[in-house]
Amino acid sequence: MANPICLSPLKFYDDFHKQNRYRSFAYGHVAPLITNPNVITPFCINLGTEWAGHAHIIVSVKLYDANTNKLIGNYSQRFIDAGLHVEEINGSVIIWFLGIFPLSGVIDYEGQYYLAIKESLHDYVYSEVFCYTNDVSDCLKIEYWNPEGNLYVGGKYPIFPSKKAFHYILLLKSELGKPEYSFEEEATKRLGYSFIESQVSKKTYRFNTVIPEYLCDAMRIIRLCSQKKITCKGETYDAINFNMEVDWQEQGDLASVTCEFDVDNIITNLGGFKHGGGDFNNDFNNDYDTE
Repeated sequence: MANPICLSPLKFYDDFHKQNRYRSFAYGHVAPLITNPNVITPFCINLGTEWAGHAHIIVSVKLYDANTNKLIGNYSQRFIDAGLHVEEINGSVIIWFLGIFPLSGVIDYEGQYYLAIKESLHDYVYSEVFCYTNDVSDCLKIEYWNPEGNLYVGGKYPIFPSKKAFHYILLLKSELGKPEYSFEEEATKRLGYSFIESQVSKKTYRFNTVIPEYLCDAMRIIRLCSQKKITCKGETYDAINFNMEVDWQEQGDLASVTCEFDVDNIITNLGGFKHGGGDFNNDFNNDYDTE
């Protein structure tokens, strides 16, 4: 089986030695994905088209300790009960995990783990390392989805199932700060005066985070999604756009990523500009009523 297509925050490979920590320039450093207590973040694994048209079932879901690579247990049924399933979409065999139900009793302690999942007709696929933690209060949360179901890799491999409530969740060590305030004006200049016809003011939110390449890959989907929510310190924002700028650090497996987004907080003044109680028209006379 070729390496699966996976643009989820929790990425999967056909060999666990392809995890980010095994790359030559990572020097064994682990930059894990943060997960909520008792929850694995939603993911999508596209296994390709080789076995399309056959029956597909999940036969194994194993959990490993990332520090020792030792097996902790096989939790196939618990993952299936929590929403893990496999189906064909546009001829592609896809494993979906909704991540909306708790997995109590699977992970008992904080630490670093990874998954190995086997579908009946394919070999195991292995996840990136994720960090199970009891406290995510210092994290910024991004939820993004595309209910239209019209995002594809290479024009044929779907990223989201069509017309389903599936959405990705990404937790980052960051918080909003140093917003930008911008103004736009349309004006006409006559006889040394600027007559403002319209004004627009908006506030752009920003945050910075340090992440590995596989999370940069996942985050580029955010901008393409029609729905995106960002939560920080208990406040939730409905982003109407999203941009990111990647700056690779000296330690080659990590990038400093600066992100910005806008919400519908635009203030507009479309009423023109009044001066000295009069209205400036083409004759520049005080042709208004006075007492």
